[in-house]
Amino acid sequence: MASQSVSRTPALAGLQGEMIGEFFGTMVLILFGDGCVAVYGLFGKSQGVGIGADTWPIIVFGWGLAVMLGIYVAGAISGAHINPAVTLALAVRGRHPWNKVLPYWGAQVLGAFVAAAILYFVYQGALTHALEVSKLTIGQIAQPATKDGFGWVFYTYPKGFVGTFGAFGDEFVGTALLVGLIFAIVDGRNQPVQANLNPLIIGFLIVAIGASFGLNTGYAINPARDFGPRLWIALVSGGESLAADNFYFWIPIVAPLLGGVVGAFIYDYTIGRVIEARNLMQSGTAETRGETVREPSVE
Repeated sequence: MASQSVSRTPALAGLQGEMIGEFFGTMVLILFGDGCVAVYGLFGKSQGVGIGADTWPIIVFGWGLAVMLGIYVAGAISGAHINPAVTLALAVRGRHPWNKVLPYWGAQVLGAFVAAAILYFVYQGALTHALEVSKLTIGQIAQPATKDGFGWVFYTYPKGFVGTFGAFGDEFVGTALLVGLIFAIVDGRNQPVQANLNPLIIGFLIVAIGASFGLNTGYAINPARDFGPRLWIALVSGGESLAADNFYFWIPIVAPLLGGVVGAFIYDYTIGRVIEARNLMQSGTAETRGETVREPSVE
């Protein structure tokens, strides 16, 4: 009797591989993103080191490049969501399977958590020095910025005059713009970016959001970006990072998730509907694979 071989899809070709992509994509995002915040906060003129290191362009361009590099890491594997708000928005609009939402979220938060741990040890000396200037210990890192804590190197916080409504609105609007414009950038019918340059353009989008909406709250616009590092600092501060700034931690989770969904709906029911009404097709030679627009390979 002839034997039959059953071909099986390797685990890494499925959800497991996608989770690895999201983990490393988010880890790269936080390593470079929070890394630039560490430079901004720990080595600027306020600490007597580095002229210009504590200027806002360090933050906006640093985070823009961080997002670009994170997308390049995982774009062909998972679509490089590297943001729970993007994952949720895609699922709500039928562009991502619902059964993959929680695994993606878990991989994203874990990647951010591990990145924060790495940065914590890399910058341990600088953190200790900065805290000693304020007569604080490393265990008091989660003290509010108004009390000279440095938890904000890892997670976001609102300025004292912004208030809950303003902070929520800033994160909501910033994430709605992020997701809505990502939908526009990766839409192959709408002047798509060619030659796999859309990660660069999305990086510039992050720069624009930071320049326009960044200073109210530090523009998390990504629940994993804030919550993963906050969890790490909770471990080393006895949970203080979760209670910091009047339990602010929920705003950079809830506001981006809601804002991302709204941004997706706005694009699909405005510009998306216009494109459909005009029967526009894919532009040029662009293809959309895993939400990454690129030119097809030549066989």
